[in-house]
Amino acid sequence: MDASATLTYDEQANLLLERGLQADKAALIRELQLTGEFRLASYAEFFRAANGNYRAGTTLTSVQRLYEFDHRLRLLCFEAIGVIEVQVRSQLAYHFARNHGQDTYLDKNNFPNFSVDTAGFFWWENKIKEAIAGAQKDGLNPVNAGRSTVSGAQPAFPIWTIAERMDFGTTLSFFSGVSSDIQKAVAATAGLTDVLASSWLLSLRDLRNRCAHHHRIWNWRFKNSARIPHIRKFPQWHSPEFPSNRRIGILLTICRYWLNRIQPGNSWTERVVALFDAHPELPAAAMGLPADWRRHPLWAG
Repeated sequence: MDASATLTYDEQANLLLERGLQADKAALIRELQLTGEFRLASYAEFFRAANGNYRAGTTLTSVQRLYEFDHRLRLLCFEAIGVIEVQVRSQLAYHFARNHGQDTYLDKNNFPNFSVDTAGFFWWENKIKEAIAGAQKDGLNPVNAGRSTVSGAQPAFPIWTIAERMDFGTTLSFFSGVSSDIQKAVAATAGLTDVLASSWLLSLRDLRNRCAHHHRIWNWRFKNSARIPHIRKFPQWHSPEFPSNRRIGILLTICRYWLNRIQPGNSWTERVVALFDAHPELPAAAMGLPADWRRHPLWAG
């Protein structure tokens, strides 16, 4: 489908119908008005043949089913990442306060892993100042925000108040900048190494950003490769291997693995499997999942 701002909805619909999409024209126009030609095209592309036309039997319902699958998958991913994000920033605030005190988050000496030129710390400092300004705008002050202490001449917000106002990017920066001891302690709460947690958080940030902006994820190739655990310590990650560490399949597996360690008894896996079962027409390989992935050691049981 060629996205073109010069085509009317009627003309866009005619072009799709000419290329073999089976649809009631009025219903197709309504979908174009709701979704937009470019967005609809990114899902309809899956049904294109080599000659540019749609494969025989491709209906508007087929495209809508794929669109709905991706929408529901984004919601599940966003939910899982939200739980992980809150747990990580909570653990970061706890271990930071235990190691450095609750109000020393603007002391660059407490962030030895930021870049040598301190650009990382300056970015962090600006984000923290934004969080402080936001808390003040909402009527909070260090006294009513929690167990405040005096840093210099002024009371300071405790780190757990600041952590509640961090977005995912700031949480990732927090994890990246603190000492290796704190990174290891936070990662250990999910049974991970600090290297794994760092890689996975980076990949989950990419996924979260796409989910937050309603972008397609089901067959997307993500920018950051998720590190696969070493076979000696984590053999279950290698039998069988995942076809790709930059597709949604590995990120779903990371979410399941992490969630099950910090929130045992959750129903997330069952809902993911149910969604896939409702769409058997979608190829697992396009999502970076091994064949018969439901029986994979990381998903079975």
